[in-house]
Amino acid sequence: MTTGERMGARLHIVVPYRDRESHLQQFVPWVSAYFDRLAQPIDYRVTFVEQEAGLPFNRGALMNAGFLLGEGRSDYSCLHDVDYLPVDADYSPVDCPTPLLWYGAEQRPVAPGVSDRTVTSNLESTMGGVLLMPNATMRQVDGYSNSFWGWGYEDFDFSLRIRARRLPTSRRMGRFHPLDHINEGFTPDAAPSPISLVNRRTFQQLWSTGKIPVGDGLSTLSFDVLDRRPCEGEIVGDPSRWEIVRVRFNHRPRPEQEAAVAAHWSSRGA
Repeated sequence: MTTGERMGARLHIVVPYRDRESHLQQFVPWVSAYFDRLAQPIDYRVTFVEQEAGLPFNRGALMNAGFLLGEGRSDYSCLHDVDYLPVDADYSPVDCPTPLLWYGAEQRPVAPGVSDRTVTSNLESTMGGVLLMPNATMRQVDGYSNSFWGWGYEDFDFSLRIRARRLPTSRRMGRFHPLDHINEGFTPDAAPSPISLVNRRTFQQLWSTGKIPVGDGLSTLSFDVLDRRPCEGEIVGDPSRWEIVRVRFNHRPRPEQEAAVAAHWSSRGA
């Protein structure tokens, strides 16, 4: 990307979302104020991709749907979880996959208010949390797998999609304020949850041949847009940059994934 292209590059921030109203209410004013204060302004838009109720959460498919919804109006994307608020992070254009998440994500609680157990992330290798991607590279790797329902392993798969193609990567050590929540990838005693174990087997099956899996990603995702609405709350700057899009996926989890999610919520008393 040339200097001129960098200056005019358009950023699309994709936030997968369902049932995190308290986090949404904090994310919108915080992030809009953060971008409003930048010394070098960035032309950005934010799309919360909200999955309708009825099926287990599918974070990878939501990332794909959000990317597709904004691809035509952007040059690079930020795949951004709703529970990380930037304190000091560089969202400027990139030429390769570039994670921003560093300080603030080292240790996270698994069940705040229920357990004092924590999990530690390997921030030197993770591609999760907050990731900048050139749109062309997102297309090159065919986005995320749509096969992971419930919780876990879509980021591992996405990282392998990048590294198996020997694509260059970078890393910016951003500082973030994390928002605590129950981590569905673990039980309160920090053991892997039932759905996490099922998704680990799914991940192993996808990569069992030693070849890059194909036919599962941006190119195969089918979804319907159910409605679009502006974000509510205190937005600093232009509110038209912010939108919530509710979607329905046209594929379903495997029976073992649905059963594992049901077992997980049963163990939580839900």
